[in-house]
Amino acid sequence: MIFRRRAVLALLTALFALALPAGASAAVTYTVDSVEDQPDKEIGAGDCETAVGTCTLRAAIQELNFSPAVKDKIDFDTLFNGKPGHTIVLESALPNITDPILIDGDGINDSRCLNATFSINGPCVEISGPNASTPALVVDDTDDVTIEGLSITGSRTAINVIDSSSNFVAHGNWLGVKLDGAPGGNTTGIFLDPDSNGATVGGTIAADRNVFGNNGAEGLDVEGADNADVLGNYFGVKPDGSTLAANGKNVEITDTLAFEATGNEVGTAIAGPSLGAPCDGGCNVISGATSYGIDLQGNGGNEEPASGPTTIRGNYVGLSAAGTAVVANSSYGVWSVEAKAVTIGGEENGEGNFFAGGGAGIYHGDGEGFAAIGNVFGSGPTGADLTPPGLGIFVYCLNLGTGGVDPVEVSQNVFRMEGGIGIESVFGNADIEANFVEGAGYGIYTRGDPPGAGDLIADNVIGESTSNGILIENDFNVVIHNAIYDSSAAGVRIQDPTAFPILSSTGNQIGGSTAAEENTIRESGGDAIEIVDVSASEDEDSQNGVGRNKGDENAGLFIDLVDNANAGVLPPTFATLRQSSASGSGVEPFATVRVFRKAEAIPGEIASTLAETTADGSGNWKATYPAVPTGTLVAATQTSPEGGTSELAIKAASADPDSGKGDKDKDKTKDPEVIGDPPCAFTAGKCRWPETVITRGPKATTRATTVKFRFSSDMPGSTFECKLDKKPFKKCKSPKRYKGLKPGKHVFKVKATDTSGRVDPVPAKKKFRVLAGS
Repeated sequence: MIFRRRAVLALLTALFALALPAGASAAVTYTVDSVEDQPDKEIGAGDCETAVGTCTLRAAIQELNFSPAVKDKIDFDTLFNGKPGHTIVLESALPNITDPILIDGDGINDSRCLNATFSINGPCVEISGPNASTPALVVDDTDDVTIEGLSITGSRTAINVIDSSSNFVAHGNWLGVKLDGAPGGNTTGIFLDPDSNGATVGGTIAADRNVFGNNGAEGLDVEGADNADVLGNYFGVKPDGSTLAANGKNVEITDTLAFEATGNEVGTAIAGPSLGAPCDGGCNVISGATSYGIDLQGNGGNEEPASGPTTIRGNYVGLSAAGTAVVANSSYGVWSVEAKAVTIGGEENGEGNFFAGGGAGIYHGDGEGFAAIGNVFGSGPTGADLTPPGLGIFVYCLNLGTGGVDPVEVSQNVFRMEGGIGIESVFGNADIEANFVEGAGYGIYTRGDPPGAGDLIADNVIGESTSNGILIENDFNVVIHNAIYDSSAAGVRIQDPTAFPILSSTGNQIGGSTAAEENTIRESGGDAIEIVDVSASEDEDSQNGVGRNKGDENAGLFIDLVDNANAGVLPPTFATLRQSSASGSGVEPFATVRVFRKAEAIPGEIASTLAETTADGSGNWKATYPAVPTGTLVAATQTSPEGGTSELAIKAASADPDSGKGDKDKDKTKDPEVIGDPPCAFTAGKCRWPETVITRGPKATTRATTVKFRFSSDMPGSTFECKLDKKPFKKCKSPKRYKGLKPGKHVFKVKATDTSGRVDPVPAKKKFRVLAGS
């Protein structure tokens, strides 16, 4: 009899669907009017009715699974009013959802329930159970399911989205938090399994916010799923946005052995941080975890690091929703070991994340295409000081420095530290640029023998370090155009690795050969630049170069070689020192000699660079420069052909012979060795055009779709124009970044214009190829 009735119902349903106009919907709505858990009396009968005449959540799901494949709806009677006591206690697992459906727990006509505990609108319905080994709701091989306005507690997984269920939406749920705010943790809040792509978890308005709290493993677990948008949620705090409700991990995004996790985004550029507002508009609170705020590596087994791209932007990590208090993640804000194509923050307003508390804000290692840009550590969106992480950003690149892989990028971040380390890089191959670091123990610390290139440390402002502004314990780093001030010890210190004293630190370069590459080092409690050869080192060939730099009020020497550093290279001696020229002998053959002007007699001061020249094969050298007043203190260094720079020799300039004219006795514009800002440079009496040089760019082949170029001119004060491929030249500055590049061949060109308006007739050019599958 049951079989006959179902057959007749199926036939009638089919005939009814045929009778509908094209595009018409046969969707139905069932209203749950009972907190009990009875099943449907007769599945497929076309109504939600239990044996006792009620409509339960279980019966509604059973009945709608039998309906045509249109998006039906389950809502709830007004007895579900958001107050404790009217809770659906599951006796066993609910049936898997196998048909498109909207479960709407926000109240009839979407009038959300006022929660008395938190004085905010919240879910109207609480679901408890069934138990710690069974999920509460399962979306199974079904697209376009929406679940909103539920408090779900006491299950293995509150919402389990499996078997390639696409376009799932979760709005306004409390996962692990009871209606009265008490903990009711699940093991996992929401799970998206492999190929369950295109999910939206949360939204950009407060009504869409999910709250993930008290879940023992993860709040949200994205495993092998693509293109999830995670927006506007609270992780690790209660619905008030500030009271701790710790998850084990807040968010986990990983590949599986068979599926990659690509295109997932946590947060959005329109978040509140850009306006100093509370965390809303898509900003997630990611706080209070007992381990990681966000984990992109996973726990092994079936989980593998996320292939990406993964974007994390505009979130509060370790902060309350108001951005005024610290709710720290116990270990790391973002853990990104071996994950690829990860971008944390961004260049646009509102893309940066705020980090507070915990062991480290960002920890990344050995994953291609990593960038941390525009984030803030130890300060809230209103500028108030907050407890910073013990370490701001940590990156290591053990397996990335052997060629073919672009450097990791750490740029435009702000660190308000209280000791600790602002940025720590291990094994080189990092571009550390345009960051502001204040109050750290070490502003920037680089260590670990690089397998390939060292770090580029450029354009940073590093202040008030309680030890060194920059500490270097490895090789081949380039430190240019940084402002370092008020370090308690040396502004820049190079030393052999303290952990591995048999190794040495060599090949580092502090300052370059142009004004654009000068570091400014001021008010250090010790030397401006200190190079130390640890006595246990067995490598006597350690050589570190010091180019153009300037600064004042440093308590020690400007360049200090300690313990026979740089193989004991000696400063040059002056044979003659005049207002507009200097000469000497006895330096190493073909050494580079730089001559500086001093404004004060203190050892730790250099005002400007006067000239740079190269000694001949006998160690003789001569430099000419714009005339300085008689008695001006002039300093000089030599840098050996092996790259090691000496301390400074200092002497007062005497008058030029037979001039008697002071500073006007020399036609300084026709001197080929003038370093300053002349109208143009002269060689053999003829004006020379500026020469443009690309100093840093992508590898010849790269999988990165965002690339960056650094460039300079041999003419101080030059401006630049750039172009990519067939686009026209436009004004630009170094560094220049291009985003969203397509696979294939590309050509970058840049040309300099000097202060007299002369344009480099042969632009510098860099060819590269972006590989598919980045």
